[in-house]
Amino acid sequence: MILIAPDERRWFLRNLALGLFEYLGVAEPPVPVEALLRHPPRVLQNDVGLVEMYSNLWDATFARMTDQRGSIFVRVDLSSHERRFALARELLRALVTSEHGRAMGLPEMLLPDLQECAEYFARQLLAPEALVAAYRKRGGGAVKFGQAFDLPAPVAALRWEDASALN
Repeated sequence: MILIAPDERRWFLRNLALGLFEYLGVAEPPVPVEALLRHPPRVLQNDVGLVEMYSNLWDATFARMTDQRGSIFVRVDLSSHERRFALARELLRALVTSEHGRAMGLPEMLLPDLQECAEYFARQLLAPEALVAAYRKRGGGAVKFGQAFDLPAPVAALRWEDASALN
C-alpha cells in the first residue's frame, strides 16, 4: 500500500480525469464518457470494454478476469445522468486494474478508498474544472448545473461544492 494524503489523492484523481478530458477534446458539457469507453486512449484499448445488460442488481459494475480484458457492465434502462455517472465511476476501477494502472501503482494508491476515489474521479471527469469555470463565467448557477452537465442531482451538488472549495 502506498500512503497518500487525501488532498494528494484528490489532486491525482483530478489530473487523471483531466488527462482523459483533454484526450476527448471536449469544449462544452456534457463530457461524452461513453465515447471514451468505446474509443479509449491507446494504452487502454485492449484493457476495457463496455457491455450493456438488463439487470436490476446494480447500475454498473466492472469485472476483469486475471490478466484479461475487463468490461464495464451497465444497465440499459438507466437515465442518461445515472448512466454517465455509473460509467465514469466504473472507469476508475478499470484504470486501477489495467496493465498501465498496475504499472503506475494505482492499486496500492487507490484500493483502500476505491469507492470514494471512484465517485470523486467520476465527478471530476464529468464536470472538469475548465468547463465548470466557463459555466460559472457565463453566469451559470448551482440550480441548473446538474442539467447542464447531465449529472444526477446529488452528484451535481457535490461537484458544485468541490468546485466552490477550489475557488
